[in-house]
Amino acid sequence: MIEFKEIESLKKRRDINKEYIKTIGVPIDGFWENVVIGTSKCYQIIHDKKLVGHFFVDANKTLVQFHVIKEYYTSRTEIFEYIIKSKKVRSADVSTKELEYLALCLDNQKSVEVHTYLFDDNQKITQELNGFSKSTFRLANKDDIDTIKINCDVAYDGYYEDLIENDNLFVLYNESCLLGIGEFRVITSNEQYGDIGVVVAEEYRRRGIGTFIINQLKEHCYNKELQPLACCEVENIASRNTMEKAGFITKHCILHINFK
Repeated sequence: MIEFKEIESLKKRRDINKEYIKTIGVPIDGFWENVVIGTSKCYQIIHDKKLVGHFFVDANKTLVQFHVIKEYYTSRTEIFEYIIKSKKVRSADVSTKELEYLALCLDNQKSVEVHTYLFDDNQKITQELNGFSKSTFRLANKDDIDTIKINCDVAYDGYYEDLIENDNLFVLYNESCLLGIGEFRVITSNEQYGDIGVVVAEEYRRRGIGTFIINQLKEHCYNKELQPLACCEVENIASRNTMEKAGFITKHCILHINFK
């Protein structure tokens, strides 16, 4: 008999994710952990009254993490197919770092597409910011919030406030004009890695600002003895070009897999 038990405790959900990341060796991505996994529902899997694993599923019924502990590997196919048949999920997002989860997804797929590129740093690059002689790159503070929200998309309510409170958001100004922002987080599942991202104000795009901010964030990671990671959605060609100009390369990706 297979049952699911929802876990509502934020700490317990984070601990479950952290233990899972240990099984694959490297973190997937900071945004993925904090936003995608962080806002998804978590269920423990009970098989014949024994705790055998867990899964996360988002609001769109997309499975975003699945794991069965080694002692119960022989049951993982049965459990995975049961989750699909239970109508709790319609699709899955899975990274190419998650080999066991990926194999189960591919065994049940109706269609597959690349959703997100995952980047690792390959080269340190020195870059000057040309054309902005009075630019300042610094940590953001609460006084920057309104300007940031006008110029940059918001992931969810309180997103930028949380980043500022934890010294995870940087701003690049030229005098009083916001050119762009940079996000930085220590990846909680493996604190040897730092996750970085960038948003450039629309009117200042294609002028090297994104690459400059990414290089500054990379340097911030290395100063903290962290290995930088980054990601972007597959449709965001400009962001991919920015990452590659800043010395990143794509080693892995997140696939979107439909089961119906």
